[in-house]
Amino acid sequence: MLHCLVYASKAARLMENDDLLHLLQESRNWNETHGLTGLLLYVEGHFLANNEGRFMQVLEGTPDEINLIFDKIKTDERHHQVTVLNQQPIAKRHFKTWSMGFNSLKLEEHLNTPGFFNPDDYFKDTPATPTFNVALNFMKTFYDMNRQYDFHGL
Repeated sequence: MLHCLVYASKAARLMENDDLLHLLQESRNWNETHGLTGLLLYVEGHFLANNEGRFMQVLEGTPDEINLIFDKIKTDERHHQVTVLNQQPIAKRHFKTWSMGFNSLKLEEHLNTPGFFNPDDYFKDTPATPTFNVALNFMKTFYDMNRQYDFHGL
């Protein structure tokens, strides 16, 4: 049986491109070895008057593998305030072609881009229901729009 876990966290400090590339390579190596797929987003910008970085990640795999990596993630010093947004069984993988898809953006660079939305606004204004999970839907929408790319770089 497959499971999916979606979490969000705050970066302990603003991440440099080299830091993010190292994290991405670590994640891909682990995920390929352990049969996990998913997507990691890093957003840097002004949230509640603070300039900070935030992570959001979705992981797919067996419950044992998800629990194993999530125990490591929760104690990773690169971030804090790890909050599970969703955890549930899934019938199929939503991110099957990505051992770890990745994207990084600076919020302020995109505020005036047509079609851009602030992730904080998305989650604040879109309630989760038993049949619609906001966090997973957000991540899957990003994947569906970008699956032709393999986000190797920044």
